[in-house]
Amino acid sequence: MAGQQQRQHPGAPSAARVPDLRTGGRGYTYRGTSRPDPKVRLGEQARELLAEHTQRISFRSSRLRALSADLNERIAQALLDGLKVAAVARAAGLSQWAVRVIGDAAEEVQPPGVGPDEHLRAITVLSAELAAVEDSRSAIEQKRLKLLASARRRHLLDDYELASASGVKHEHNRTMTRGVAG
Repeated sequence: MAGQQQRQHPGAPSAARVPDLRTGGRGYTYRGTSRPDPKVRLGEQARELLAEHTQRISFRSSRLRALSADLNERIAQALLDGLKVAAVARAAGLSQWAVRVIGDAAEEVQPPGVGPDEHLRAITVLSAELAAVEDSRSAIEQKRLKLLASARRRHLLDDYELASASGVKHEHNRTMTRGVAG
């Protein structure tokens, strides 16, 4: 029996294949990479979208300021050229009181030498463009609000990260997004 070889089951590991853990031999080592957490990826997407919305709102706000200045200058010029307040108010889509305030606040207006119809047409075009940019900015602000609410509800980003990405103070995030479906 001493000279006989012991029979092993064919599926059993042989002594040559079994690593000795005391000598540092290793068995199977996982060499793949772990999958990224989907919340982290969604958080990064939310951060990028919020930054994009903030930039778009900033561009629209800048355009609104420029258009408002042009419209105010045109209104003041029309009033100085003798147009009636009611006609200018109708063309601009403003109240007569607002048109008077704009006319009174005008300082250095240069005479352009155009007729009353041209003034009214330019005022109408500027006020329509101003309304379009305001609508565009408010639509982007609504999208940003829904994104903030969604990111906050899913806990993708905390309030400080949301504030940093969106340009909204962290104290206002909770009150702004309360009741908003995102």
